[in-house]
Amino acid sequence: MRFLSDDLVIDTSDPNRRVEVLAIGLPRCATSSLQAALESEWLGYGPCMHMAHTVPWPERSQMVIDALYEPDREKRHKILYKLFAGFASQSDLPGIAFTDDLMDMFPDAKIILNQRQDAHAFAKSVEGSIAFFHTWPYILSTILLKSDRLHWKIHFGVYKMFNQKLGTGIWDYDTLVDLYGKYNNWIKEEAKKRNRPVLEWQPHEGWEPICKFLGKPVPPPEVPFPHINDHKEMQRLKVIVVARGLLAWAGLGVAVYAGVKYGPKYWFR
Repeated sequence: MRFLSDDLVIDTSDPNRRVEVLAIGLPRCATSSLQAALESEWLGYGPCMHMAHTVPWPERSQMVIDALYEPDREKRHKILYKLFAGFASQSDLPGIAFTDDLMDMFPDAKIILNQRQDAHAFAKSVEGSIAFFHTWPYILSTILLKSDRLHWKIHFGVYKMFNQKLGTGIWDYDTLVDLYGKYNNWIKEEAKKRNRPVLEWQPHEGWEPICKFLGKPVPPPEVPFPHINDHKEMQRLKVIVVARGLLAWAGLGVAVYAGVKYGPKYWFR
């Protein structure tokens, strides 16, 4: 299942391999569908960095956290070069947390700003999916498991970063609406500073704008643009991570109970 396991093997042997496409729209803006398109035979920009290639790998998650809390630009870039080694493109977190860094690190990469139809659609989608990973029930139920603990730390670090850069606060509905506009404007401003063109794209536009922007032939009409519905995946993911977190707590409780009840019989024999 995506976000829980990942068998992708990254080849980091080519030192000249660089990220060529930065899809830097916010989560819940067709990031998984765009990832599938970038990794497809039609575009050929795989592997594509995505949260699905991050969460299952604790060492990769830790690099994201280290970069989020590293104030020194040169040191942060060193971490990010290691994190993105072997990847040809980026979509979703963790990359969107480092958009300005990535623009500087990969000056030749094409920039795609993937969007939803409006800010309210974005806010509703986040509230029904990844907003859960900012809640106390998620934190408390999963804190015993390293991968889930690191996952929460990434989300908290990104929230903190957005608050610092864009002045957004707690992720309630109104703040998410505000975040959507501020983030997209910030992306365009950062790209303009660097004289970088940006393709603003929505999923209903399909292959053609992306292919033209990247200089690739448009796939035949019978090839649909990928459509990956991560909303359902997120609902299943919530149930699984909370269930295994509660099982971890139950296991700890049993171990403590057994230690208290039977331990003294062995300790003081």
